[in-house]
Amino acid sequence: MTKNLPKSIGRCALWFSPVLVVVIGFFSAIPWLKQQSDALVLTLTAAVSIFVMGYSVFLANRQQRRLDEVQIASQGFASSRGWTWGAMATVVLLMLPPVANGLTDLANRLGTGSPDMSDRDAVRLALFFGLMLVVFMQLIAVMVASAIWQRRMARP
Repeated sequence: MTKNLPKSIGRCALWFSPVLVVVIGFFSAIPWLKQQSDALVLTLTAAVSIFVMGYSVFLANRQQRRLDEVQIASQGFASSRGWTWGAMATVVLLMLPPVANGLTDLANRLGTGSPDMSDRDAVRLALFFGLMLVVFMQLIAVMVASAIWQRRMARP
């Protein structure tokens, strides 16, 4: 098994390299993008985002081919429960004043502290932070649901 380890690490790095190349290329192009029109920047940002999401779905489907019935059932349980639990946890977190105020203050500080950003951009940034919170909470909830499934299936 250890004989194949470097080969599998290299193969994994090779499969993930397109995402790394595109993301690093995009971030290294930010100084050039600042000089371009908003339409070009938004189009390029959308293209990079769609590529990264699409390639991630491709890798997930490729990896899923190796799963057996129990692993597929575990994945279905974790996904169906985790997405709902994560969304609900986000709603509960956003009802807490410290979390809501913290996200709003962070967006205001980043948005109004820059001379290039308007109030509308600060609102967009706050919405983006909220979306990131939803996705992060869903990720945690999917991992918890997967752990619950593993514990439940491990019982005699």
